[in-house]
Amino acid sequence: MKISDVARTPFFRDEVLRELDVLHARALVRMPFIHLLLVLGLKFVLLPSVPVRQFVGWSILTVLMEMVRAVVGIRILRHGQDFDAQRVHVVLVVLAGLSGLVISWSAVLFLPVLDSQRQALLLVILFAMPAAGVAVSVGARWILGTYALAILLPTAVAYLHLYPDLWVALWLTLLFFVFLIGVASDAEKLLLRSILIRRERDEAMQALQYSHEETLQAMKRAERFAQARDRVLASASHDLRQPLHTLSLYGAVLSSNPDMATMQQLGRNIDQVVRALGNLLTGLLDLSRFSPEHYRSEQKLFDLDVLVHEVCREFDPIAREKEITLIRETSPIRLMGDAFATMRILRNLLDNAIKYTIRGNVRVIARCEQKQVILIVADTGVGISPEEKEHIFEEFYQIDNPTRDRNKGVGLGLAIVQRLCALTGAHITLESALGQGAQFTVVFPVNAQEWVGWRREEKTVSTNTLSGRKIYVLDDEREILQGMRILLELWQVDVCLARTVDGMMGVFHQSGRPDVLIADLRLEGDEHGAALACRLQEQYGVFPVLIMTGDISSPALQVAHGAGFVVLQKPVSADSLHAVLCEMLG
Repeated sequence: MKISDVARTPFFRDEVLRELDVLHARALVRMPFIHLLLVLGLKFVLLPSVPVRQFVGWSILTVLMEMVRAVVGIRILRHGQDFDAQRVHVVLVVLAGLSGLVISWSAVLFLPVLDSQRQALLLVILFAMPAAGVAVSVGARWILGTYALAILLPTAVAYLHLYPDLWVALWLTLLFFVFLIGVASDAEKLLLRSILIRRERDEAMQALQYSHEETLQAMKRAERFAQARDRVLASASHDLRQPLHTLSLYGAVLSSNPDMATMQQLGRNIDQVVRALGNLLTGLLDLSRFSPEHYRSEQKLFDLDVLVHEVCREFDPIAREKEITLIRETSPIRLMGDAFATMRILRNLLDNAIKYTIRGNVRVIARCEQKQVILIVADTGVGISPEEKEHIFEEFYQIDNPTRDRNKGVGLGLAIVQRLCALTGAHITLESALGQGAQFTVVFPVNAQEWVGWRREEKTVSTNTLSGRKIYVLDDEREILQGMRILLELWQVDVCLARTVDGMMGVFHQSGRPDVLIADLRLEGDEHGAALACRLQEQYGVFPVLIMTGDISSPALQVAHGAGFVVLQKPVSADSLHAVLCEMLG
């Protein structure tokens, strides 16, 4: 940026004026002593040629004027940088003019009564005063110009009055004045350049400091991420190996042709291990999926109180089994937000509350308060100590589960809750004391809300909703197809299977469109399940599509979401599959 451009900016103009005012104020503090020495020196030049009374009066007025300017300078310095630079600069200009007039009055009073030698000496001193003013004004053009003009003009007029033929003196005086203004302008530009350099230095230092802080924060985040990753991998490695080892033992028992009672017990045990393994994989997938890079929050209008009752109904049997009272305290609230994230947050908080409550109750509260939607899950459980509060939202961290009992979960529920709150803009807090239960409070950002006084009708699903329905299954894994056939036939479904795109096209050609198409997202070849479903809908008409996949982020998954297909993340439990199929079929 050019100096002239900088000078035109209001910020720099004020900064330069403030700098000039402060520097000039520092010089003014010394001026009474300098002028006192000047008066004492002039005493030997002017006396006894001038009247003593006039000289004493002028001397006192001169020193008093400089004392006034010194007091103003001291007051400026006491304010530091906190003053109106424009107003203060005007005051300094006026005082400089008054000081110059007082000094120049000596020429009017004393030149007529002095001899030529003393006249020349007085003129040299008076013309030296504006030159010295360049240093005192520190390059402030208006201060110097006013001061110099107040001295030089009366002095030149008084000299011309004595010597009318010497008009050249006036022109020389004006030339001297222009020279002084030029010197002051150069000094002001130099000051402006120094201020600009200082500002650039300060900005560079601030940028460097900010960059340093950002680097430190990034290093801390990377360190926390590395620690969390190592903790997740270590815990996941243990929790994955254990059920897999158990399954290998059960497989060895099955291969030995056990009796029917053992087979039934093994079946129950295998189901329990598979469910635990599925919960762990689901949690790990959710941790990866619930990140800013992969998760897209879907804003829609939903009834929060209805969602609370639906989630609580899922946990009613578990609460009754533990003899815990599950209490709902809700009012009709319609909220614009992410219904899926809200449901998952509530489900994980409820699961955690019931898990750590031995007796008493778990209370779910949904209300509006001061234009905020608040969801509270409070329990009368074991509580959380202050030391554990710092770690409660960490991955795989569990209270009172040192042996990693899978029946107590895997310790990912609250970590997922915290991530979903961060992704949706919600704020979660925890209040707890050891032995006095815990209360989690989630405050949702409200985009739109309204009170409603009605409830939507409860939907009931018949137990034989799937009986006789025609469902096609497309998957390139033979074992998955065999398992799906057995499961769907147990639900009395008319099922058709295919391992390839051509095979599914043949099923459609022979049997027409299904009631539901279940397709894996990844297939052999270039086409994926969502693209094939879209092509089949164009050819055979619209039909429900359920995509089952292990992907958490891919272009194919985006196609599935964009087409409005129902998407389930693997592993999918039989209960979840049954519930989704019943909902899709009405």
